[in-house]
Amino acid sequence: MTRRTFFVFLLLSSLSLVDRGFSQTSTCKVVAVSVINANGDNFRGLKADDFNGKGLKTPIAVKTVTFDDGPRRVLLVVDTGKKINSNYRKAEIEMLNAMVAAGRPGDSFAVIVTHGTNRGAKFGEDSAKFKEVLSQDFEAKSDSVGVLDAMMEGMEWFGAPVNGDSIVAIAFDLEGSKKTNPKTIAKALEDRRIRMFGLAMGPVSTRNVTTGGSMTSTTSQGLAWTTPGIGNIVYETGDENFFPLTANSGGLVRGVLGQKQSINFDEPQAKAMVVQKARQIFNTISAFYLMEVEPPARAEEWKLDVVERVHKVVPQMWVLYPHKLGPC
Repeated sequence: MTRRTFFVFLLLSSLSLVDRGFSQTSTCKVVAVSVINANGDNFRGLKADDFNGKGLKTPIAVKTVTFDDGPRRVLLVVDTGKKINSNYRKAEIEMLNAMVAAGRPGDSFAVIVTHGTNRGAKFGEDSAKFKEVLSQDFEAKSDSVGVLDAMMEGMEWFGAPVNGDSIVAIAFDLEGSKKTNPKTIAKALEDRRIRMFGLAMGPVSTRNVTTGGSMTSTTSQGLAWTTPGIGNIVYETGDENFFPLTANSGGLVRGVLGQKQSINFDEPQAKAMVVQKARQIFNTISAFYLMEVEPPARAEEWKLDVVERVHKVVPQMWVLYPHKLGPC
């Protein structure tokens, strides 16, 4: 080897080492984080040092945060199963129309219905097709497609992942799917970086939501990792997958009926209530922080919150984020 060749080899080796060192220490993980109040309003103006992140085994450093209120892609999944009676269908229509009406220039919606033959309108399709799906009577047909089945089908419509992609399930519960289970959905949401939100017509179990920790369940298939939620009411009964699927993906679920067993959605007050809840969900979808974090070497659960000095100023502040963080 000549002297010149030797020095070229040395230079290339040095650059390779520098590049490897940089890739190991540079920030490469970006997650969507919402900081909201009980009404779903977004808090603006927070900085990296206003957050505290930590993994179960690894410290998680928050590098930068940038507020993002750009265009969103939102898939609306509508439950038309046997538990959705004619009264509930009225509420679904009100919430669907409210969310679409709240859309801004650049926002894109798709809709998929859990039963029936004319089941959906994809992103970018003619607006007449979208209106046709929304205006149908939502009568359940023989084609049995559960909410989770419809979600899995609709995820393909997003194509390449984009920060802010969201699914809103307007459903009584998440039961009845034939091909898909909650564990599969959780993995798909994580892989595609999609946040799941819910407007639940039926009861939703939120056990341990105020204290955090793991929730033992025979039906949640290992998905029931919970953190402090919005409000302080713990519901012992109801769908056990709605809450963990939404919370773990960085979204949230709101109960439409609350503690009431039934509501007449023909009444103006009831209509206004469901419209407000739908708009609260869309407000949370429409804006969030893009947060750069130093990821752990292996995938693990992590916790994120605002620091104590921020909580002292605004106690009613909740942080929504994807609960599982993995390497680049």
